[in-house]
Amino acid sequence: MVKLNSNKHRSKKQHWPKERTYNRALLTEEGIVIKSNNINEAYSNLKRNSVSSLGPAQDSILRRSFSNSTSAFHNSGEFSRFNDLESTHTTDETPEKILSNADLDTLETASVVSCITCLSDTHSITSPRTSGDLPYSFLNGKFPINTVIPFGRILHAKYIDRSLSRRGSDIKRKSPRSSLSKTTTGNSIQSVDSGRSTINESFKDAYEFPTSPDLKTFHSNTSFNSELKDVNFNRKYAKKLIEITFAKPRRHDIIPKRLILDIESILPLEHDLVTEILNRSYQGTRRNRKILAIINEFGGKGNAKKLYFSKAKPILAASRCKVDIVFTEYTGHAINVAKEMDINKYDTIVCASGDGIPYEIINGLYQRKDRAAAFSKLAITQLPCGSANAMSVSCHWTDNVSYAALSIVKSKEVQIDVVCCSQPSYFSTSPRLSFLSQTYGLIAESDINTEFFRWIGAARFEIGVAFNILQKKKYPCELYVKYQARNKNDLKEFYLKKHKSHQAWPNFNSYDIDPENEFTEGSSDDFQEITEENFKLKYPYQEGIPSDWERVSPELTKNLGIFYTGKMPYIAADIKFFPAALPTDGAIDMVLTDGRTAVTRMVPILLALDKGSHVLQPEVIHSKVLAYRIVPKGNNTLFSVDGEKFPNEPLQAEVLPRLCKVLLRNGSFVETAFNNM
Repeated sequence: MVKLNSNKHRSKKQHWPKERTYNRALLTEEGIVIKSNNINEAYSNLKRNSVSSLGPAQDSILRRSFSNSTSAFHNSGEFSRFNDLESTHTTDETPEKILSNADLDTLETASVVSCITCLSDTHSITSPRTSGDLPYSFLNGKFPINTVIPFGRILHAKYIDRSLSRRGSDIKRKSPRSSLSKTTTGNSIQSVDSGRSTINESFKDAYEFPTSPDLKTFHSNTSFNSELKDVNFNRKYAKKLIEITFAKPRRHDIIPKRLILDIESILPLEHDLVTEILNRSYQGTRRNRKILAIINEFGGKGNAKKLYFSKAKPILAASRCKVDIVFTEYTGHAINVAKEMDINKYDTIVCASGDGIPYEIINGLYQRKDRAAAFSKLAITQLPCGSANAMSVSCHWTDNVSYAALSIVKSKEVQIDVVCCSQPSYFSTSPRLSFLSQTYGLIAESDINTEFFRWIGAARFEIGVAFNILQKKKYPCELYVKYQARNKNDLKEFYLKKHKSHQAWPNFNSYDIDPENEFTEGSSDDFQEITEENFKLKYPYQEGIPSDWERVSPELTKNLGIFYTGKMPYIAADIKFFPAALPTDGAIDMVLTDGRTAVTRMVPILLALDKGSHVLQPEVIHSKVLAYRIVPKGNNTLFSVDGEKFPNEPLQAEVLPRLCKVLLRNGSFVETAFNNM
């Protein structure tokens, strides 16, 4: 049998002329509601150019076809309050029939109807990662009626220059593919502009020749440009045509997409439409961030560089962030970068890594002579490209890189507590700051001693914990604490009080983001100016153990199993170890267990770590402390602080309230449901 070449014998598909349309939309409190395509204008234009060839019957059919796409909006109950804006049309023809010849080449493979729900801000913490396309294209005319693009998903907006009447084949738009292409290693830093030509692009757009392959789906269609040229727009109407860039779900990630809209507003406007959209989209946060990105190619599974450029870069570029990039080359490199960087060039440090690089950045800033100015100015955040990614899960509520990038450009700046750690070998020169956790014994060994198989991800930690528990190892020590909440009842009462007050603070809705893209703090009470007084320790290590501290029962500490203290709720994507942790409660969560606890009782504790309910088990001692000192009695163990190995010697820790500025989604840690436990 002779196998025929399918390409030679495949029948040619007839390509009909395509018509590119833009969408009509409404600006509402919830976001931008897709109202319809520009059917009436297209119908009028076509009828005007073909009036001599259309009879009454053809005219009726044509009008019914064009008016059908708006009927679903007017017949929907959810948006019935908008019915007074246009007359209602009905037809027997289905939208699918009318759109059967539409240009669907830019649609995703998923059902178009899913756009109605998939543009919400919800996303699972443990979403898997998949590759996404870097360039982003136009979706004009492709959205179903009543789709809502929430302000939380809008990345950029600008007016379309009405000079866009030239033939699309002669125009090339500056593509985001060329953005963020320059990277650096070592301590040298080069400026990388994330896809913005100017800050304010009110009625301008940059074009160059020849055709851009990235945007060929838009510019190859000359009928859309011809329509814009033929229709007689007045100046008032022309100003309403706006290009929106927004984050659209694509499988397990989000990618930037562009949409040209003719927007009407049902809201009272204090500014023009674009300014109003941007103000609402970035309310309470900073637009056009100036970012220093630190990428650790050796962390986690070694995919940080790939994850950054494929997942985070498109979101940052579409948001008009300015980004400089540095690749770490050795352990402690990020400390040197933070010590030597020009803090006046940036407002945000993004760590594309695990939790080790944020630790190095914080301590590098702490060692600067102008550390007060550095902590006042810079926000530190994480893109989850490592093993545990606890900072991203706790602050951005996700371990998905693209969703974390969206959270970075949309999150609120909050000053959180950190912990100052002192040990004899280094406290006289420079104590260490910890943003995440401190542990001794079982948990520390499970973390540090499993570094050799880091390639399997966060599961290495769980394997290490299970192995040490089965061995029933004990870690004797002496422990002295300054309590804030001694037992579980006191802790719950303290948590509910602080959690309620934290939800009411700060009032980000009072922020006024001006049209010049500057970030303005709403109240002097929301952010404190950092001074050297904020770094002063209340309990210096060299002064010994204060008299008002209490010693934990020696019967427990000489048989200690787990000693774990922390300031963030998650220590890994699926381990909610400190469900009562709050950003600014001024206390450290402490969890202790007895090493003599039976394995049959430890199993339920381990199985409850993902829900955080392990702290309710009677074998778990859960309290909040202001400071503590732990004195190890064994020689064959170690400390782990933020995942970094510390010497096996006495460790003293205390809270430094509201010292470090981070980015928190909705201004808070991820919800742990501890108040309902």
